[in-house]
This record gives sequence, structure tokens and C-alpha cells, in this order.
Amino acid sequence: MAHFLPVLSAFILVFSFLPLLNKIRKNRSVSGVSLLMMAFGVAQSIYFIVFNLYFARFYMALPFVVTGGLSGLILYYFVRYNAARRERMQLLCMLVFSLLPFLLLLNPALDTAKVLTGLTFVGLTMSSVRVMPQTYKTIRSGDISNLSARYFSLQFVAGVCGLFAEFAMASQSIAHILTFVMILLTNAAQLGCIQYYKMRPNAA
Repeated sequence: MAHFLPVLSAFILVFSFLPLLNKIRKNRSVSGVSLLMMAFGVAQSIYFIVFNLYFARFYMALPFVVTGGLSGLILYYFVRYNAARRERMQLLCMLVFSLLPFLLLLNPALDTAKVLTGLTFVGLTMSSVRVMPQTYKTIRSGDISNLSARYFSLQFVAGVCGLFAEFAMASQSIAHILTFVMILLTNAAQLGCIQYYKMRPNAA
């Protein structure tokens, strides 16, 4: 179960991103999509990927590889379709700043395992707040043209699979458990916003 569920979660995540990616490619725009959500998606994935690879939890790394890779693809479309030079620099600075805690690994006085465990809580923080800017942006603008309910609903299902996969692990990670719980809560909130504006398109 600990091996099957992460693989299932990874496949669900691929399918969750496809409608969103198709909308962005069709509209040739990432308007309505929070870049902070995607940038944090890349950064928090890197924290969990490094942790899982270091502790040989290879299957648990798969969902984060998918999330990080496809979030990065959306950022690429932003650079290609929307970004001015200044916005590209802001995006680069955002990504670099979000990964600065990895510099702790350069300190020989610190235990690598403990540092990586601590960094997963940095990833947890990013996972907790990454959807909030998107939810705020949706409420403020009412723009759901590039948002896919299927994306957030499948993200929710993938979060359920990830949570049960973590519970099935021989050695559980508190940061992973809390991350998957936050994935459930934040994606449920975003789904609620999308449904609200679908029912009341003029509410904004």
C-alpha cells in the first residue's frame, strides 16, 4: 500500500494538471492563475523530494516530482506568454528566495538528517499558504477563466492518496501528514470559490 498509493497519487496529479495546462495553452495566457501558488509548488516539492530521496522513500517522492515539474511548466508558460523582463526577474528572485534555507546544508556543524527533516516544515509552510493567494485572487477578481475545478478536485483526491500512503509508511513524517491535510483543506476552499463564481458569474 505504501508503494501503490504514491504511484496512484502521481498519476492523479498528472490528470489534475492537464485541464489547467490545456486552458493556458488554448488562451495563451496564465491570467487568473496565482504565480505564487505555482512558485511555492515548485519550491515545496523540492524540499520533499530531497527529504524522500535522502531517506530512501523513493515512492513518496513521486507525487512531489509531478507537482514540482508541472508547476514549473506553468511558470514556463508565464514567462513565454505573459511576463515582461521585470516580472521574469521577480519570479526568479521568488524561486531563489524560497530555496535559500537549503544553505543550511552547507554548515558542517549541522546534522544533514535533522536539517532535511526541519526543511520539510518549510515545505509544509509553503504548502499551507500556496493556494491562499490563488483563493484571494479568485475572490478579488472573480476570474475563473483559466481555473479548472477538475484540477482542484483531483488535487484533493491525490492528497487523500498521499495521506493514506504516509500513514502506511514504516516511519511516518509529521510534516508530510500535515502537508497532505493542508492540501485537502486548501483545495476544498478553492473548489468552493470556483463553484460560487460559476453559480454567480456576476458576483465579482
